[in-house]
Amino acid sequence: MNKDSILVTGGAGYIGSHTICELLMTDCDVTVIYNLSNSSNESLHRVEKICNKKLTFHECDVRDTKTLRSLFIENDFTSVIHFAGLKSIGESVEEPLEYYDNNVGGTLSLLQVMKETNVKNLIFSSSATVYGDPESVPISEDAKTSTTNPYGAAKLTIENILQYLFDSDPTWNIVILRYFNPVGAHQSGLIGEDPNGIPNNLIPYITQVAIGKLQSINITACIFSI
Repeated sequence: MNKDSILVTGGAGYIGSHTICELLMTDCDVTVIYNLSNSSNESLHRVEKICNKKLTFHECDVRDTKTLRSLFIENDFTSVIHFAGLKSIGESVEEPLEYYDNNVGGTLSLLQVMKETNVKNLIFSSSATVYGDPESVPISEDAKTSTTNPYGAAKLTIENILQYLFDSDPTWNIVILRYFNPVGAHQSGLIGEDPNGIPNNLIPYITQVAIGKLQSINITACIFSI
């Protein structure tokens, strides 16, 4: 049997790099694209070291349809795992246009090229922010969706696009992953979450305070009366 050839967008990031490790260990051919806006390709070198296997890396923005098209034509991809996207809730409130352009626009570019080249297997990295302010906790997968910020709204917009795409053509195989704040690192200790600059997510911020890279973390106490 031929190996699965998988394109991973945003693969140099935290979740992407750990996913690539698993793919390589199951003997998949992996191609990674990333614009290195919030990471470096050092994580990919470490993945290769962990797995003792090679991957292919292209520095590319997922909105670059021309380059994407060339990659799909030159490679016989069987599936795509789509991690690429901006991910800060606070930043999305300040820069909503950038989040829609990057996250929604980038996904549209990717889907168009996938459709053109008949690659119809997709895993999309969404977010539990699509549940907004949940009506009950714990949240079930079929809970009502809503959004409270541009980041979540962009994710939900993409989910809706994927649903409409499948409705129009059921030959697509689409999986949507929703998660909260994934934490942890590879057992080798070689890869974990290591964003550029000041982290926008809670757990990497806490870890950088713990190792002295950042001075402190502010905690605001909220008191509710019933």
